[in-house]
Amino acid sequence: MVNHLIANQNVLFVKLHQFHWYLKGPEFFPLHEKFNELYDEANEYYDAFGERLIAIGEKPYSTLGEYLEHAFISEEPYAEPLTSVDMLGILVDDYRVIRDVTVKAIHLAAKEKDDVTVDMLTGYKASLDKNIWMLQAYLGNDALEGEEDEE
Repeated sequence: MVNHLIANQNVLFVKLHQFHWYLKGPEFFPLHEKFNELYDEANEYYDAFGERLIAIGEKPYSTLGEYLEHAFISEEPYAEPLTSVDMLGILVDDYRVIRDVTVKAIHLAAKEKDDVTVDMLTGYKASLDKNIWMLQAYLGNDALEGEEDEE
């Protein structure tokens, strides 16, 4: 599952750059900086996950083809301009998908008694939860608004 997180981090990294570059409108300055912060964070986790897999004798995905094949989030083709609200909504959805994959990866690592990976992924999940909350707050939503389980 950590390899799937590597794939997702790469797709997310590219998408965040795309949003960073193509953003227009009154939210340009704060969101331009936020997207920069988020893609820096995505890059840090991408590298940490790859290094962790190497450390435990695994082979991290390392080609664009592998990333696209194994990611659970998709690219965002730039055919039509997106509003900042559209971009943020896409990111909330992507972070939720990645969070759910992370939870599965935590359970798998725990089952394998890999406490280091569990710890790393638990910290990552906390970061995902925070990003979801902050993006939702920017959109004027509660953190859990739109969750499938929400009643």
